[in-house]
Amino acid sequence: MPLALYYKPTYERLQQQIAAVAPDLDVALYDEEGRIHFQGREVRIDEISPEYFWIHAELFKSPRLMDYFRLMRESSSIKWLHTINTGLDQLPYLELVDKGVRVSNNHAQAIAIAEFVFGQVLAHYQDVSGLRSQQQQKLWKMRGFREISGSHWLIIGFGHIGQEIARRVKAFGATVTAVRRSASNEGLADQVVTQASLPGVLPAADVVVLACTSTADTRHLVNPEFLAAMKPGSVLVNIARGDLVVESALHAALDAGTPAYAILDVFAQEPLPADSWFWEHPRVAVTPHTSNAGNGMRQRSETTFLDNLSRMISGKPLLNQVGRADIV
Repeated sequence: MPLALYYKPTYERLQQQIAAVAPDLDVALYDEEGRIHFQGREVRIDEISPEYFWIHAELFKSPRLMDYFRLMRESSSIKWLHTINTGLDQLPYLELVDKGVRVSNNHAQAIAIAEFVFGQVLAHYQDVSGLRSQQQQKLWKMRGFREISGSHWLIIGFGHIGQEIARRVKAFGATVTAVRRSASNEGLADQVVTQASLPGVLPAADVVVLACTSTADTRHLVNPEFLAAMKPGSVLVNIARGDLVVESALHAALDAGTPAYAILDVFAQEPLPADSWFWEHPRVAVTPHTSNAGNGMRQRSETTFLDNLSRMISGKPLLNQVGRADIV
Protein backbone atom coordinates (compact mmCIF):
# COMPACT_ATOMS: atom_id res chain seq x y z
CA MET A 1 0.00 0.00 0.00
CA PRO A 2 1.12 3.61 -0.59
CA LEU A 3 2.33 5.89 2.15
CA ALA A 4 0.58 9.18 2.95
CA LEU A 5 1.99 12.16 4.82
CA TYR A 6 -0.87 13.91 6.63
CA TYR A 7 -1.12 16.71 9.16
CA LYS A 8 -1.35 15.09 12.58
CA PRO A 9 -4.26 17.05 14.13
CA THR A 10 -6.57 16.40 11.19
CA TYR A 11 -5.53 12.78 10.71
CA GLU A 12 -6.23 12.00 14.36
CA ARG A 13 -9.67 13.60 14.05
CA LEU A 14 -10.53 11.64 10.89
CA GLN A 15 -8.54 8.48 11.47
CA GLN A 16 -11.57 6.20 11.55
CA GLN A 17 -13.05 7.65 8.34
CA ILE A 18 -9.71 7.37 6.54
CA ALA A 19 -9.26 3.79 7.71
CA ALA A 20 -12.76 2.95 6.48
CA VAL A 21 -11.94 3.88 2.87
CA ALA A 22 -8.23 2.94 2.90
CA PRO A 23 -7.71 0.33 5.65
CA ASP A 24 -4.23 -0.65 4.51
CA LEU A 25 -2.89 2.85 3.91
CA ASP A 26 0.37 3.62 5.69
CA VAL A 27 0.39 7.10 7.22
CA ALA A 28 3.27 9.29 8.39
CA LEU A 29 2.28 12.29 10.48
CA TYR A 30 3.45 15.88 10.15
CA ASP A 31 2.95 17.72 13.45
CA GLU A 32 2.51 21.34 14.57
CA GLU A 33 6.24 21.70 15.19
CA GLY A 34 7.15 20.59 11.67
CA ARG A 35 8.34 17.11 12.65
CA ILE A 36 7.53 13.92 10.75
CA HIS A 37 6.70 10.75 12.66
CA PHE A 38 6.47 7.28 11.15
CA GLN A 39 6.19 3.93 12.88
CA GLY A 40 6.86 5.39 16.29
CA ARG A 41 9.94 7.48 15.49
CA GLU A 42 10.83 10.87 14.08
CA VAL A 43 12.09 10.74 10.49
CA ARG A 44 13.23 13.02 7.69
CA ILE A 45 11.35 13.32 4.41
CA ASP A 46 14.22 11.59 2.58
CA GLU A 47 13.89 8.57 4.87
CA ILE A 48 10.36 7.79 3.75
CA SER A 49 8.56 7.73 0.40
CA PRO A 50 5.16 9.44 0.81
CA GLU A 51 2.96 9.32 -2.26
CA TYR A 52 -0.22 11.03 -0.97
CA PHE A 53 -0.53 14.53 0.51
CA TRP A 54 -3.57 16.54 1.62
CA ILE A 55 -4.09 20.25 2.33
CA HIS A 56 -7.23 20.79 4.39
CA ALA A 57 -8.75 23.57 6.51
CA GLU A 58 -6.55 23.12 9.59
CA LEU A 59 -3.32 22.90 7.64
CA PHE A 60 -4.29 25.77 5.35
CA LYS A 61 -4.65 28.03 8.39
CA SER A 62 -1.46 26.74 9.98
CA PRO A 63 1.92 28.50 9.80
CA ARG A 64 3.21 25.11 8.64
CA LEU A 65 1.47 25.31 5.26
CA MET A 66 4.46 26.49 3.24
CA ASP A 67 6.75 23.99 4.96
CA TYR A 68 4.34 21.25 3.90
CA PHE A 69 4.72 22.51 0.34
CA ARG A 70 8.49 22.33 0.82
CA LEU A 71 8.16 18.67 1.76
CA MET A 72 6.16 18.01 -1.39
CA ARG A 73 8.81 19.71 -3.49
CA GLU A 74 11.54 17.66 -1.86
CA SER A 75 9.68 14.38 -2.18
CA SER A 76 10.66 12.25 -5.17
CA SER A 77 7.80 9.85 -4.46
CA ILE A 78 4.80 12.21 -4.44
CA LYS A 79 2.00 11.10 -6.76
CA TRP A 80 -1.14 12.88 -5.56
CA LEU A 81 -2.13 16.03 -3.70
CA HIS A 82 -5.70 16.80 -2.75
CA THR A 83 -6.28 20.40 -1.65
CA ILE A 84 -9.01 22.43 -0.02
CA ASN A 85 -8.32 25.29 -2.45
CA THR A 86 -10.52 25.94 -5.44
CA GLY A 87 -8.29 28.53 -7.09
CA LEU A 88 -4.73 27.27 -7.50
CA ASP A 89 -2.95 30.37 -8.74
CA GLN A 90 -1.59 31.80 -5.47
CA LEU A 91 0.37 28.81 -4.14
CA PRO A 92 2.93 26.57 -5.90
CA TYR A 93 0.41 24.12 -7.34
CA LEU A 94 1.59 24.69 -10.90
CA GLU A 95 5.07 23.54 -9.94
CA LEU A 96 3.63 20.28 -8.65
CA VAL A 97 1.45 19.75 -11.72
CA ASP A 98 4.46 20.36 -13.95
CA LYS A 99 6.34 17.82 -11.85
CA GLY A 100 3.77 15.19 -12.84
CA VAL A 101 1.84 15.19 -9.56
CA ARG A 102 -1.88 14.51 -9.81
CA VAL A 103 -3.60 17.46 -8.12
CA SER A 104 -7.30 17.45 -7.25
CA ASN A 105 -9.03 20.46 -5.81
CA ASN A 106 -12.13 21.29 -3.81
CA HIS A 107 -15.51 22.70 -4.77
CA ALA A 108 -17.11 22.35 -1.34
CA GLN A 109 -16.86 26.13 -1.01
CA ALA A 110 -19.36 26.73 -3.81
CA ILE A 111 -22.52 26.55 -1.68
CA ALA A 112 -21.13 28.89 0.99
CA ILE A 113 -19.87 31.41 -1.57
CA ALA A 114 -23.16 31.35 -3.49
CA GLU A 115 -25.12 32.03 -0.31
CA PHE A 116 -22.71 34.84 0.58
CA VAL A 117 -23.13 36.49 -2.82
CA PHE A 118 -26.89 36.20 -2.76
CA GLY A 119 -27.12 37.44 0.83
CA GLN A 120 -24.86 40.44 0.20
CA VAL A 121 -26.74 41.54 -2.91
CA LEU A 122 -30.10 41.02 -1.20
CA ALA A 123 -28.94 43.09 1.78
CA HIS A 124 -27.87 45.88 -0.59
CA TYR A 125 -31.11 45.75 -2.59
CA GLN A 126 -33.20 45.89 0.58
CA ASP A 127 -30.93 48.47 2.23
CA VAL A 128 -30.64 46.42 5.41
CA SER A 129 -28.10 48.84 6.88
CA GLY A 130 -30.49 51.75 6.31
CA LEU A 131 -33.33 49.91 8.02
CA ARG A 132 -31.05 49.12 10.93
CA SER A 133 -30.12 52.78 11.20
CA GLN A 134 -33.80 53.73 11.30
CA GLN A 135 -34.37 51.21 14.05
CA GLN A 136 -31.56 52.67 16.11
CA GLN A 137 -33.11 56.13 15.63
CA LYS A 138 -36.59 54.75 16.49
CA LEU A 139 -37.73 56.16 13.17
CA TRP A 140 -40.92 54.68 11.69
CA LYS A 141 -40.60 55.37 7.97
CA MET A 142 -41.49 53.07 5.12
CA ARG A 143 -38.75 52.42 2.61
CA GLY A 144 -39.03 50.82 -0.80
CA PHE A 145 -36.54 48.19 -1.92
CA ARG A 146 -35.37 46.57 -5.09
CA GLU A 147 -36.32 42.98 -5.88
CA ILE A 148 -34.06 40.22 -7.13
CA SER A 149 -36.96 39.14 -9.32
CA GLY A 150 -36.58 40.65 -12.76
CA SER A 151 -32.91 41.52 -12.30
CA HIS A 152 -30.25 40.44 -14.79
CA TRP A 153 -27.13 38.73 -13.42
CA LEU A 154 -23.92 38.40 -15.41
CA ILE A 155 -21.80 35.62 -13.88
CA ILE A 156 -18.23 35.60 -15.17
CA GLY A 157 -16.91 32.10 -14.61
CA PHE A 158 -19.53 29.38 -14.62
CA GLY A 159 -17.92 26.52 -12.76
CA HIS A 160 -19.24 25.12 -9.50
CA ILE A 161 -19.43 28.51 -7.77
CA GLY A 162 -21.06 30.31 -10.68
CA GLN A 163 -23.61 27.55 -11.09
CA GLU A 164 -24.55 27.57 -7.40
CA ILE A 165 -25.06 31.33 -7.61
CA ALA A 166 -27.25 30.86 -10.68
CA ARG A 167 -29.41 28.27 -8.91
CA ARG A 168 -30.22 30.72 -6.16
CA VAL A 169 -30.94 33.79 -8.24
CA LYS A 170 -32.95 31.85 -10.81
CA ALA A 171 -35.17 30.60 -7.96
CA PHE A 172 -35.91 34.27 -7.21
CA GLY A 173 -36.85 35.09 -10.80
CA ALA A 174 -33.61 36.61 -12.09
CA THR A 175 -32.21 36.24 -15.60
CA VAL A 176 -28.68 34.81 -15.86
CA THR A 177 -26.04 35.34 -18.51
CA ALA A 178 -22.98 33.11 -18.02
CA VAL A 179 -19.51 33.89 -19.31
CA ARG A 180 -17.47 30.75 -19.93
CA ARG A 181 -15.42 28.92 -22.54
CA SER A 182 -17.93 26.09 -22.95
CA ALA A 183 -21.27 26.75 -24.63
CA SER A 184 -23.18 24.60 -22.11
CA ASN A 185 -25.62 26.45 -19.89
CA GLU A 186 -25.75 23.56 -17.37
CA GLY A 187 -29.54 23.96 -17.41
CA LEU A 188 -29.14 27.19 -15.44
CA ALA A 189 -28.17 30.14 -17.63
CA ASP A 190 -30.52 31.92 -20.01
CA GLN A 191 -27.58 32.86 -22.21
CA VAL A 192 -23.95 31.74 -22.47
CA VAL A 193 -21.27 33.95 -24.01
CA THR A 194 -17.50 34.05 -24.13
CA GLN A 195 -15.29 36.66 -22.51
CA ALA A 196 -14.88 38.36 -25.87
CA SER A 197 -18.60 39.20 -25.79
CA LEU A 198 -18.43 41.15 -22.51
CA PRO A 199 -18.76 44.61 -24.09
CA GLY A 200 -22.10 43.56 -25.55
CA VAL A 201 -23.60 42.08 -22.37
CA LEU A 202 -22.25 44.33 -19.60
CA PRO A 203 -24.68 47.22 -20.33
CA ALA A 204 -27.69 44.98 -19.55
CA ALA A 205 -26.41 43.49 -16.28
CA ASP A 206 -27.78 44.64 -12.93
CA VAL A 207 -25.35 42.44 -11.01
CA VAL A 208 -21.92 41.40 -12.28
CA VAL A 209 -20.26 38.57 -10.35
CA LEU A 210 -16.60 37.67 -10.77
CA ALA A 211 -16.40 33.92 -10.14
CA CYS A 212 -13.61 32.99 -12.54
CA THR A 213 -10.06 31.84 -11.94
CA SER A 214 -7.14 34.23 -12.12
CA THR A 215 -5.26 33.52 -15.34
CA ALA A 216 -3.41 35.54 -17.95
CA ASP A 217 -6.76 36.08 -19.68
CA THR A 218 -8.65 37.35 -16.63
CA ARG A 219 -6.12 39.37 -14.61
CA HIS A 220 -7.12 43.05 -14.70
CA LEU A 221 -10.31 42.06 -16.52
CA VAL A 222 -12.20 44.81 -14.68
CA ASN A 223 -10.41 47.76 -16.23
CA PRO A 224 -11.61 51.24 -17.26
CA GLU A 225 -13.24 49.91 -20.44
CA PHE A 226 -15.07 47.15 -18.53
CA LEU A 227 -16.32 49.60 -15.90
CA ALA A 228 -17.40 52.16 -18.51
CA ALA A 229 -19.61 49.51 -20.11
CA MET A 230 -21.45 48.68 -16.88
CA LYS A 231 -25.07 49.66 -16.36
CA PRO A 232 -25.94 52.67 -14.18
CA GLY A 233 -27.18 51.39 -10.83
CA SER A 234 -25.37 48.06 -11.22
CA VAL A 235 -23.50 46.08 -8.57
CA LEU A 236 -20.06 44.50 -8.94
CA VAL A 237 -19.30 41.45 -6.78
CA ASN A 238 -15.82 39.92 -6.53
CA ILE A 239 -15.44 36.61 -4.70
CA ALA A 240 -12.72 35.31 -7.02
CA ARG A 241 -9.31 37.01 -6.91
CA GLY A 242 -8.27 40.57 -6.19
CA ASP A 243 -6.07 40.78 -9.27
CA LEU A 244 -9.08 40.54 -11.57
CA VAL A 245 -9.79 44.19 -10.77
CA VAL A 246 -7.76 47.30 -11.55
CA GLU A 247 -8.45 48.83 -8.16
CA SER A 248 -7.59 52.42 -9.11
CA ALA A 249 -10.00 52.21 -12.04
CA LEU A 250 -12.73 50.86 -9.77
CA HIS A 251 -12.14 53.74 -7.36
CA ALA A 252 -12.64 56.27 -10.13
CA ALA A 253 -15.71 54.47 -11.46
CA LEU A 254 -17.38 54.27 -8.05
CA ASP A 255 -16.70 57.96 -7.46
CA ALA A 256 -18.39 58.64 -10.80
CA GLY A 257 -21.41 56.54 -9.80
CA THR A 258 -21.15 53.47 -12.05
CA PRO A 259 -21.16 50.84 -10.78
CA ALA A 260 -23.38 52.04 -7.98
CA TYR A 261 -21.96 49.57 -5.49
CA ALA A 262 -19.16 47.03 -5.11
CA ILE A 263 -19.23 43.96 -2.87
CA LEU A 264 -15.61 42.89 -2.45
CA ASP A 265 -14.38 39.84 -0.55
CA VAL A 266 -10.94 39.71 -2.20
CA PHE A 267 -8.27 42.32 -2.84
CA ALA A 268 -4.91 42.68 -4.54
CA GLN A 269 -3.28 43.01 -1.10
CA GLU A 270 -4.54 40.92 1.81
CA PRO A 271 -5.01 41.60 4.62
CA LEU A 272 -6.38 44.91 3.39
CA PRO A 273 -4.16 47.73 4.72
CA ALA A 274 -5.71 50.02 7.31
CA ASP A 275 -5.13 53.05 5.05
CA SER A 276 -6.87 51.51 2.03
CA TRP A 277 -9.60 53.63 0.44
CA PHE A 278 -11.89 50.61 0.32
CA TRP A 279 -12.65 50.70 4.05
CA GLU A 280 -14.46 54.02 4.07
CA HIS A 281 -15.87 54.31 0.56
CA PRO A 282 -19.66 54.70 0.82
CA ARG A 283 -20.26 52.53 -2.25
CA VAL A 284 -18.16 49.56 -1.10
CA ALA A 285 -18.89 46.59 1.15
CA VAL A 286 -15.63 45.07 2.42
CA THR A 287 -15.46 41.52 3.79
CA PRO A 288 -12.19 39.80 4.83
CA HIS A 289 -11.98 36.96 2.27
CA THR A 290 -14.69 35.16 4.21
CA SER A 291 -17.21 34.20 1.54
CA ASN A 292 -16.26 30.50 1.80
CA ALA A 293 -16.61 30.27 5.58
CA GLY A 294 -19.99 28.54 5.70
CA ASN A 295 -20.51 26.08 8.52
CA GLY A 296 -20.99 23.13 6.14
CA MET A 297 -17.88 23.75 4.04
CA ARG A 298 -15.41 21.65 6.03
CA GLN A 299 -17.63 18.57 6.12
CA ARG A 300 -18.28 18.77 2.36
CA SER A 301 -14.57 19.23 1.75
CA GLU A 302 -13.60 16.23 3.85
CA THR A 303 -16.27 14.09 2.19
CA THR A 304 -14.76 14.93 -1.21
CA PHE A 305 -11.27 14.08 0.04
CA LEU A 306 -12.40 10.70 1.40
CA ASP A 307 -14.18 9.94 -1.87
CA ASN A 308 -11.02 10.79 -3.81
CA LEU A 309 -8.85 8.74 -1.44
CA SER A 310 -11.07 5.74 -2.13
CA ARG A 311 -10.83 6.42 -5.87
CA MET A 312 -7.04 6.76 -5.73
CA ILE A 313 -6.69 3.47 -3.87
CA SER A 314 -8.99 1.62 -6.27
CA GLY A 315 -7.58 3.20 -9.45
CA LYS A 316 -10.75 5.09 -10.39
CA PRO A 317 -10.70 8.58 -11.95
CA LEU A 318 -10.30 11.36 -9.39
CA LEU A 319 -12.92 14.00 -8.82
CA ASN A 320 -11.82 17.55 -9.69
CA GLN A 321 -8.38 16.65 -11.06
CA VAL A 322 -6.79 19.77 -12.52
CA GLY A 323 -4.25 20.38 -15.23
CA ARG A 324 -1.92 23.17 -16.22
CA ALA A 325 -4.64 24.98 -18.18
CA ASP A 326 -6.76 25.24 -15.05
CA ILE A 327 -4.05 27.25 -13.29
CA VAL A 328 -2.41 29.48 -15.91
